[in-house]
Parts: sequence; C-alpha cells; structure tokens
Amino acid sequence: MLLVLFLSPDWHTPLQIIHVIGNFLRIWSVYSIYRYLSKTGASVVLFIFSCVALSSIIFLVLQKPWMGRPLSNTHVVSSVINGGITALYYILWGIGLKSCGPVRAILAEYSGVVLGVLSAALYGRRGHIFKKVGGLFAMLASFYFLSQGWAMATYSPFYILSLIEL
Repeated sequence: MLLVLFLSPDWHTPLQIIHVIGNFLRIWSVYSIYRYLSKTGASVVLFIFSCVALSSIIFLVLQKPWMGRPLSNTHVVSSVINGGITALYYILWGIGLKSCGPVRAILAEYSGVVLGVLSAALYGRRGHIFKKVGGLFAMLASFYFLSQGWAMATYSPFYILSLIEL
C-alpha cells in the first residue's frame, strides 16, 4: 500500500504522503500522552488546559482576531457554547485515554464513522455497496475485538519502548 502510495504518479500523491505522516504523528502523540499521564499521574484537566492554553496563545498571535470585525452577540454565544462543549470533549477524551489506553481512545474517536458508513450504505448511492458493507463489517468486528480486551497497553507497538532503559 505504501509502495503504491509513493510510486503513484497522481498529482495528489504529496497530499497522501502528508496525510500518512500526519496520522503517524497523531498516533505517536496519543501514545506519548498516555505514557506521560500514566507514568507521572498528572491531572488530566491540568494537562489538557496547559496544552490548549499554549496553542491558543500561539493562534492569537498568528491570527490577530482583534484586528477584524467584531463578532455579533449570537456568534459570541455560539462560540462560548462550542468552546464549552469542546473543553468537555477534551477532558472526557483525556480521562478515557488514561483509563482505557491509547488504542481504544483512538478507535473511539472513529466510532461515528460506523454510523456514517451505515447511513451511506442504506441511504446513499448504490455504487460500491459491497465495499461499504465490507468496511462496516470490518469496523464492527474491530469494535467487538476491542470490547473483548484485545487492546491492552502491553500489545501496543510502542510497548517495547517502555522496556528499554535509557
């Protein structure tokens, strides 16, 4: 798959390479966060707050939102509500990561995909129906295996890194 990805002459190959690298960095960061939270026993809320506060300061400096038009009252209210829901999501995700492990946390983010594929198979175009149903069964099988405990932290590909003494 990766060999075909790098040898493909299409114009969107650089975007695919960026996508693969981005997914690898996302998985690596989730395992790093899990290792940090489990080894140090740090507070999830404090860790998430420090990460979001730092990124917010960086985006404030880069985007300069005070230079443009002011938001209307309805936009301010919806932004505050969206921020509260996002903060709750981050905190619940961090607690789930700390208690369930990185594999389950990553796959739980994609649980909505099952509903999307099911909706596309039932109500979408009828083309490639076997691929859609096959993907749906693969996702349901992976959720079943995860619910049976097949995603222990000791089975992760990065588990060997915790055994190596530096």
